[in-house]
Amino acid sequence: MSTNPYQTPEGQLTTDDLAYGEIRFFSPSSRINRLRYWAHSMLFTLAVIGLFIVVGLIAAFASQTLAIGLGIIIYIAMIVFSFILVIQRLHDLNKTGWMSLLLIIPLANIYLLVLLIFFKGTEGRNNYGLQTPPNKTWHWILAFSYPLLVIIGIVAAVSSPAYQDYVSRVQGLESQLEQQSDYPTDDAVDENSVDESATDESAYPAEEVDSAEESLDETATDEVPAQEEVIEEGEVETSEEIDTPQ
Repeated sequence: MSTNPYQTPEGQLTTDDLAYGEIRFFSPSSRINRLRYWAHSMLFTLAVIGLFIVVGLIAAFASQTLAIGLGIIIYIAMIVFSFILVIQRLHDLNKTGWMSLLLIIPLANIYLLVLLIFFKGTEGRNNYGLQTPPNKTWHWILAFSYPLLVIIGIVAAVSSPAYQDYVSRVQGLESQLEQQSDYPTDDAVDENSVDESATDESAYPAEEVDSAEESLDETATDEVPAQEEVIEEGEVETSEEIDTPQ
């Protein structure tokens, strides 16, 4: 054994328990702990929302075909990256990434989500690499914002059908009011009937007056010859009386 105090130490200065692995977002061979899983999920969700907003703007102002194509690409990338996050978290739990296929199996996916969200990963090195580096401030902020985003999404999903039902009812009432405004009301119907009866009554007296005048004219013409005949007969009688001797 050397007694030189300036000799280079031969012992191992670092251990795997103190070393940290490199975080690679798009590599399934990496490891992430619980907090980073929440934070990366939140960051990924915000990125997807922003991309779909861009797709909506492209569909509205540019080309719907281009928007559909971009939407399909984003949807496929979303599925792939979701599986990458799950595999990274499973590696932190020292489990194989093939367990990520449980996501597509009913009930089994619930067990997998509980495992990913709540269970602590392996301390130090495991079969899939070194442990995750210490968390940063933005990891904490995004991690605790993710449950809030999930709650908002659930509330929106639950309240959306009720809101749509309310909007449809309001539109139905508006359409009924418009239809009622197109038809005349009872007062209008009464006024119209009064006006029609007034016009009818105003028309009938004129016709009756005309017919009455015509009948008067006819009777007048008929009575004049009859009066003349009476006068002539009277004159003949008086002349006969005069001719008779006294």
